[in-house]
Amino acid sequence: MEGLLVRDPAAAAYDGLAPHYDALTVGHDYDRWIDVLERLGREYGLSGKRLLDVACGTGKSFLPMLERGYEVMACDLSPAMVERAGTKVVGHPAEVFVADMRRLPELGVFDLITCLDDAVNYLVTGDELRAALEGFARNLRPGGLAIFDANTLATYRTTFAGDAAMEAGGATFRLLGEGSPDAGPGAFASLWIEVIAQGPDGQPRQMRTRHSQRHHPRAEVESAVAAAGLELAGVRGQFTGARLDSEPDEERHTKLVYIVRRPF
Repeated sequence: MEGLLVRDPAAAAYDGLAPHYDALTVGHDYDRWIDVLERLGREYGLSGKRLLDVACGTGKSFLPMLERGYEVMACDLSPAMVERAGTKVVGHPAEVFVADMRRLPELGVFDLITCLDDAVNYLVTGDELRAALEGFARNLRPGGLAIFDANTLATYRTTFAGDAAMEAGGATFRLLGEGSPDAGPGAFASLWIEVIAQGPDGQPRQMRTRHSQRHHPRAEVESAVAAAGLELAGVRGQFTGARLDSEPDEERHTKLVYIVRRPF
């Protein structure tokens, strides 16, 4: 219908999940993970303490950097996630706002950009990935680094192709994969996250959000990095538990972690 506003599916999914996101990720050791990534950045010449955290969610990805003395700007596509992140930065040198990583304006000159928790996999075309990386390039100082991760084939063949359940924060979560155990490079996959939690009236409420992603083959990522005017500094394989491997493997690791640099 002409004139109908179509809401971005990733924003809709995370707006719905926002009240339960911190409980869902309660087992993620962000302090340890951010420490690992900061040390990785130092290996590639990271200096300075101005951070832009893209797709920041409820703030769990940048709070450890605030504690390390970084000046932080952070953004997310989901207004509900940004609202929750904003409540955590009162009294800190941080600014949190709504922005689409595919259309990042010039926000400043940053030493480091992070984009974590497979956010780039919600970009479903090579053009969208390149647009996001161009936004990174616009906001990095010469020599500045961007660190981002992307889901591997192993993740799409397991997590996105199976079911799992957990309880946390008084809620029950079920992850219901719609993908294939035979997913190939560039595959599309979706995952439902179902939440059963007590409502304001004391009765159990159920809600579901659908998370649709695309696998980005390493060669495609490297091509997008170059097209954005950035240079690839390094790639690591990520295991569960904040462990990195110097030999990235799509079939062994849960994610690949990319370190890119704006040339001097």
